[in-house]
Amino acid sequence: MNPMRSSSIRDEPPATERSGPAAPAVAATAGNARASDGAPAPEPSPFAFAGGYAPHCAGIHALVRDGDGRVRARLATALPGSPTWLHLADEGRRLHALLEESHELATFAVRPADGALTLLSRHPTGGSLPVHLAMDESARWAWIAHYGDGTLRSAALDADGRLTPPDRVLMPRAGAEAPVATDASADTPADAPVTAGALVAAGSSAASHAHMVRRHPRWPLMLATDLGRDLLRVWRCHGSADELEELDGLALPPGSGPRHFVWHPRDPSQLYLLNEQANALDWLGLDEAGSLTHRLRLSSLPAGFDGLSYASDLLVMPDGRRLFALNRLHDAIAVFDLDAAGRPSWRGEVWAQGSYPRSATLSPDGRELWVSLQRSHQVCVFRLEADALPRFDGRFVAMPGAACVVFR
Repeated sequence: MNPMRSSSIRDEPPATERSGPAAPAVAATAGNARASDGAPAPEPSPFAFAGGYAPHCAGIHALVRDGDGRVRARLATALPGSPTWLHLADEGRRLHALLEESHELATFAVRPADGALTLLSRHPTGGSLPVHLAMDESARWAWIAHYGDGTLRSAALDADGRLTPPDRVLMPRAGAEAPVATDASADTPADAPVTAGALVAAGSSAASHAHMVRRHPRWPLMLATDLGRDLLRVWRCHGSADELEELDGLALPPGSGPRHFVWHPRDPSQLYLLNEQANALDWLGLDEAGSLTHRLRLSSLPAGFDGLSYASDLLVMPDGRRLFALNRLHDAIAVFDLDAAGRPSWRGEVWAQGSYPRSATLSPDGRELWVSLQRSHQVCVFRLEADALPRFDGRFVAMPGAACVVFR
């Protein structure tokens, strides 16, 4: 049972942003405002983009503020296949999207004046269920984590800012053997599962499930989580994306399900790892040689919790004083304080205001937390204040199958 409250799962998305118990429906693709000559007023330029899961989500949505300050999501471009991971690059001029269910990668040009999207490229990633993309623009490449087959695949960035079809792959780790880079075109999966979430529900965690990959901010290291095999993998980078040497990494307790991690913003020799299945936060140390040290494990759930929960996303405040961890099914945001040495401690939790918080994003000024509620088909906004738990500010934005938000 959830000790905080009970909530129903809504099968159909709500119509628009809400503040209070009810709100009138408006069209998802156009506002109702009109110019002085009676013609429809031009759409406001979006301040963010959002993606979500099919069948409710038909493509990438633009978040816009109307004249009265209310926020709504309008369909910016139809894109079947569940665009569940978005990444803005090239100072906001390119938007890369992973299509989780169709196993594809798409790149759009973003027109600076009005945020209009133009499709530049779309192709298969070569793997099954792409769920995370990490880009190194200085090196002109990106790595993509695939939950379905456990692979990590690299895509080059061309002169026009498009990500090309992935042509290198790191296979799941087998025992103590290091992965071997191969031609990705020869390893396209067949009969892939529908979603990563469906695999979790089916209890498939014994297989390899890559969930996140990221380059270290200071050292030539790359880390990736393998949720199925309870591993945090580490590679040393020797120049290009093709020259990787796998190191020992870190084996976690069985049933941990490592999902997402963040570096300490002031000390990247420290990182924090959120485990989906164990609902646990790990505090880890990392040295320049790529050696990981486990320092502490804390639950992401309150004391006495008795029920089912899957941890999902982890964020750190830019000042390095606080962590936020999302818990699905329990539907709460856990808050951890970080002391001067980086040690985390439980601060408390708040209800996520809806069902299945999949991800969260900090606003550019760091004063708001925007939470994507997948099964409530909404994004909700929390105010962040020093020495206080996040405070829901009353805003809901209708977003079908909400999975992610990225700010321009």
